[in-house]
Amino acid sequence: MVSMGHAGHGVCAHVGMARALSSSFLLLAAGSLAACFAGAGPEGGDAEESEDELRFRAGVVDTTLPEVDAVGYDIELAVTDAPGRETFRAAVKGSYVATEDLTELSLDFAGNTIDDVTVSGRRAEHRREGDRLVVKLPQRVAKGRRFTTRVAYHGQVTQADGADPNDFAAFGGFMVKQKNSENKRIYTSLSWPSKARRWLPLRDHPRDVAEVAFTVTWPKSFTVLANGKRVGTTDNPDGSKTWRYEALTPMPTYDFHVSAYESWKQGESRSESNVPIATYAYARTASRASSVYGDVPKVLDFYEAKFGKYRWGSLAFIEEPIFGGGMEHASVVSMDETLFPDPREARSTAFHELAHHWSGNLVHVRTWNDFWLSEGFTEYLTARAIAHVDGPAAGKRVYREYLTSTLAADRANPHALAPAGAEIDVLSIFDAIPYQKGALTVRMLERIVGEPEMTAFIKGWFDRHGFGKGVTTDDLQRELEEASGKDLSGFFATFVRGGYHPELRVTFAPAGGETELRVEQLQSQGPAGGFLFPLDLDLVDDAGRAERVTVELTGKTTTKRVRTARAPRSVVVDPDEYAIAVTACGQSGGGECKADYRCAPQRAGVSACVPR
Repeated sequence: MVSMGHAGHGVCAHVGMARALSSSFLLLAAGSLAACFAGAGPEGGDAEESEDELRFRAGVVDTTLPEVDAVGYDIELAVTDAPGRETFRAAVKGSYVATEDLTELSLDFAGNTIDDVTVSGRRAEHRREGDRLVVKLPQRVAKGRRFTTRVAYHGQVTQADGADPNDFAAFGGFMVKQKNSENKRIYTSLSWPSKARRWLPLRDHPRDVAEVAFTVTWPKSFTVLANGKRVGTTDNPDGSKTWRYEALTPMPTYDFHVSAYESWKQGESRSESNVPIATYAYARTASRASSVYGDVPKVLDFYEAKFGKYRWGSLAFIEEPIFGGGMEHASVVSMDETLFPDPREARSTAFHELAHHWSGNLVHVRTWNDFWLSEGFTEYLTARAIAHVDGPAAGKRVYREYLTSTLAADRANPHALAPAGAEIDVLSIFDAIPYQKGALTVRMLERIVGEPEMTAFIKGWFDRHGFGKGVTTDDLQRELEEASGKDLSGFFATFVRGGYHPELRVTFAPAGGETELRVEQLQSQGPAGGFLFPLDLDLVDDAGRAERVTVELTGKTTTKRVRTARAPRSVVVDPDEYAIAVTACGQSGGGECKADYRCAPQRAGVSACVPR
């Protein structure tokens, strides 16, 4: 999975004056951070600081987090730019509020050599335990008190050959690629899902969001980009340049991002609400930028009109090697260089990553089990955006593509949208189920409660939870039931907490002056009692006239008698394509399947209508 308004976290820290740079190494350009230890007497004392020294502001604290609520990170980074032997020095000052009485603080940190650790300016003992850095606090910190740590360290810049960018075990952290698709070197970072610890000591979980500030030094030939607002640059005597960015908007740590390159072509535009939008493309793809990004201002305006204000100040899209897709780094979206040969895919990816500034960045998940609340909602917003800019038929085509991806994923690795039990490794469900199936699930909820009502609910969801505590699937169900007045327990139990999808056969027969409808769920996987949801049917007479009826499915077999104006000759199942389901072939009046669908084998002995 961001904005310049605060409903989030904050505590005090600041960056001082730049120190001198040596010729042998680009030393850190940011000075020491101001001490900020809260408490009194044996619990610690507050350092006196003027108002203009404060960077991260105190805000709402999530007291349910273990040990601390991370509030902000000041990141100092300087690179030794020796091709093939790149190294860096860094210091990260973390600002925290204790959520329990503490004598030690655990940070996530893998690799790199630690040079020094301090707590509010005092030297602190520390130890490494695998990917954890445990800092012994010089004195006890009481629950509710504020304090800071500063970890200085150095290491090698990871060589990202990109041979398999989807190998998440090998790809990630702070990286340099010696030859991008332009045959040039480029620096980038990738912290998703939990790889910020590869280059930063911090609390590396999406439930603990924080603000971030960067002070980074590279040779002045590079353009350096990072989250937030650029607040200054300094040309240094040794030929380096220091860049300063501030993102005073809490975000998941996987959003933290820095990139550096010598050959971007920059483009600029603005939304109607005056959000500045910058694009950074390689020279070879700059001519395609308009087809990829031309509608981004219009889509941003659409998201704001439907789902609330964009709260991240500015917006940039960066072409770089990421992992074969995009990454929603807050306010500095990464667009993988492999996207651009297909402008249509790149365009929809841009819409998707922009949507994350509402879903995932603004409202973040509490556990990885609720990953679909980030990706599913984002894919849903993306389809809505495409329907807005390209027309309803284009939006419907996107949903069919989602269904195709969902069916394949359900065959390969059927699992729940929101897996139960202990927190999972998100890579075990990194597939179309939280993404495309998640979007189709939101759309089914739209069918149940109504599109205007669902749109208003989602806007309220973003407003209520933006920059707040992480959300869960239980939160969504409870709040949507309260807003709609509908019992959604059966739907959530089967579609969200259950796996697979319905395979339907619909039959009908005269029953006196009525028609008896019978809906059978043929799937052998999924909830034992079948999926529970409303199914729309069009009963079509000899003249081709359709009469709409809805059957509330209550189990593996559901029957319903309906009185119709004319005797039906055929039935069209799910005519508006809301259901995450397939239908037995040959039920749609003369043709094997309804328009834009074809008959195809699904599993042994079962064929069904699927999108063409």
